Amino acid sequence: MSVLVTGATGMFGSGVVTLLDRAGVEVLAMSRSEANAARMTRGNVTGVVADLDDPATLPPLMERADRVFVVSPIHPDLGLRECNVIEAAVAAGVGQIVKLYGSVRHDGDQLDVQHRTALAALRDCGVPWTLVSPQTVMETNLLGQLEGIKHERSMFGAAGEGRIGMVALADCVETASIVLQAAPADHAEANLEITGPAAMTYPEIAAEMSRAFGETITYVDMSEDAFAAMLIEYGVPAEDVELQVLCHFRQMRAGRADLVTDTFERIAGRPATSVYEWTRAHRSDFGLE
Repeated sequence: MSVLVTGATGMFGSGVVTLLDRAGVEVLAMSRSEANAARMTRGNVTGVVADLDDPATLPPLMERADRVFVVSPIHPDLGLRECNVIEAAVAAGVGQIVKLYGSVRHDGDQLDVQHRTALAALRDCGVPWTLVSPQTVMETNLLGQLEGIKHERSMFGAAGEGRIGMVALADCVETASIVLQAAPADHAEANLEITGPAAMTYPEIAAEMSRAFGETITYVDMSEDAFAAMLIEYGVPAEDVELQVLCHFRQMRAGRADLVTDTFERIAGRPATSVYEWTRAHRSDFGLE
């Protein structure tokens, strides 16, 4: 069996590539860059070059793949890019498509529109498909606070008192790798929502991190405008602030990230990683070893 992984240099794609490689699965790890493709080639992994914006580059890879893991970066063309992948997979007779989605509800915003474009194509494609849908991921949200925690012992955001079922990246990629190795019928047309073991507010998350660090970490809640201005001041491009950051915090504040499931435990056979456990494992990343 061979699995084509799009976005193989990103955090989700690279994690899935690593786990499939360890399991002895033949992996086609896709990148737009020849250098990245060469760097990824190892063991059961072959780095391959294609561009989601150029549909003509996809069919030769699909002809070599039995299954496809569709993951692409947040981008205004996410929907079109993933539709290109789905169309090429269907034309090549691929046996399963697994798409990275998300379990935070973004009803009507830009990100939601992009994903729904791809979801419509997926549901009509005629190939067995599964969605792997993480909640808010600890690596992006907590490591994203690294500088504030290291230097000010503070986290910043605009989540208010919204509860968030934060999930560890390792649990997300393990779920995807298990699904990609299972019979397609096992999870056909399923939306596998992956969360941590508890939904907590940012102040509660800060308290758990404080317990893990042995130092007090505080959460500073801000208005969207003030938070956006801070992000831009610290180097986030102004054009990326809405799609990359604010739309996520807006849904948290509205309570749309308040979800806990047992999906990971059912699929992987062990409990999901807690914020406390994750923080203990990442102490050195924050310079608090």
